[in-house]
Amino acid sequence: MPVHTVKFTGDTAFTGTHTSGSKIYCRSTDATSDDGTINLYGRATSGSAADYVQLNPGTNEGKIEQLSSANWSHLYLAKWSASLTGTGSVFSNDGVAASGTIRIIAQPGANTFVLGLTGFTKTFTWTTGTPSSNGQVKSVSDLTECAANLASAINDSAYSGSTSGGEGSAWTNTDDANPYVTATASGPTVTVTDKIACARQLAWVTTASDTSKVSVAAIRGGVDGTKIVDIAAGLTSASTTTSSGVDLDSEDLSTSNASGLLTGASDAIATRGRFVVDIRCEDPAASVTPKIQTSNDNTNWRDAVSTITDLNSDQDQIISGTDLFGEYARINFTAWAVTAAKSYNIKIISQG
Repeated sequence: MPVHTVKFTGDTAFTGTHTSGSKIYCRSTDATSDDGTINLYGRATSGSAADYVQLNPGTNEGKIEQLSSANWSHLYLAKWSASLTGTGSVFSNDGVAASGTIRIIAQPGANTFVLGLTGFTKTFTWTTGTPSSNGQVKSVSDLTECAANLASAINDSAYSGSTSGGEGSAWTNTDDANPYVTATASGPTVTVTDKIACARQLAWVTTASDTSKVSVAAIRGGVDGTKIVDIAAGLTSASTTTSSGVDLDSEDLSTSNASGLLTGASDAIATRGRFVVDIRCEDPAASVTPKIQTSNDNTNWRDAVSTITDLNSDQDQIISGTDLFGEYARINFTAWAVTAAKSYNIKIISQG
């Protein structure tokens, strides 16, 4: 009798290997259509437990690189929330970060400095008065202090060397730290460095209104990290291979293989008739709601009579095959309240 592991794989296979210990970033070539949620499933570097991250580009930000918050040892599955219009790409964050400088060469008057990515910039305005509006930076005769004030405004955090005060005195920022760069100051020079080690799809903007007082060396030098995969338009996802991604096959329940956000249907299995489902899990805690579904054409699915509404508390369920028949079967996780990684071993055993 064939024994099939329940697994979640993508539409296409990875062409590269994630660099263990690095963060992961994603982007699309379509800014407006591909700005939906991106879910990544893999293993955390710390403790090597199953992990996930949900990346959420803002409106029309599909082209802007989105970075995971944690370092990962492995990536198994990457999935956009809807079919891509452009090409979706996934990279390890092991490239080279771009950088540039802003040098204060004379006390700025009511000048401006624009920083960001094309279409997504912020304007900083120098003022000799009290900074009271978003983006205002205190202009003083001490050029080293001017640079520290600008670095503070970019980071939305007081930078060492700024003596004219904190927020509201040295700068005012109502929309948090710059999402794309971090700033450091040394003497009258501010160095800005990309938060992601990549070659940005959108061009950098670093424009000073009065270059006789503020000299800018454009941000450049970014190099993309290891490319894990390109996902073509019309598809949504990619996995380690077309036959292996998130595999729920921890036989001794010693290795976590599933984490939060793993909702939706597993890969279809050709059962060709009668089948049973064997489910074991580390600690269901009434938090996961899988359903058994069947189909005769691998397109139209229905819930089987023996739909599971909750995994029981003793971690094991062997579902009777009495009324389970179909050409195809799959497991559909309709709810996943727990976010901690769990170990699962789910098998579909078919008769022929």
